[in-house]
Amino acid sequence: MKKSAKPLIVVILILLLTETAIVLVTIGLRFKYEELVRDKVKLEKILNDERTKKVNLIAEYQSFSSDERIISFAEEKLGLKKLTDPKITVTVNKNHINKLNSELKRKYD
Repeated sequence: MKKSAKPLIVVILILLLTETAIVLVTIGLRFKYEELVRDKVKLEKILNDERTKKVNLIAEYQSFSSDERIISFAEEKLGLKKLTDPKITVTVNKNHINKLNSELKRKYD
């Protein structure tokens, strides 16, 4: 009896279809991987830009809050003067305070 070639053809077709499916899935995964890598690079660039902006803002804040800038602004724009003389101290005799307190008590009692 003569053997039929149909089972061999079916097996070869199934193997070819399986191999084709594996190759297509592999190519699709590679494209997806490359797309994700490109997105990652873009996001890293954005992150670095934002970090640079943050550093610049911190530097700008420090320049605005420096003592020299505040003092010069207060003197020039607000007309304030830096205190160079010592503060005035007032001394009062304790006996004088007690005398005044007793007079006030008599007055309001």
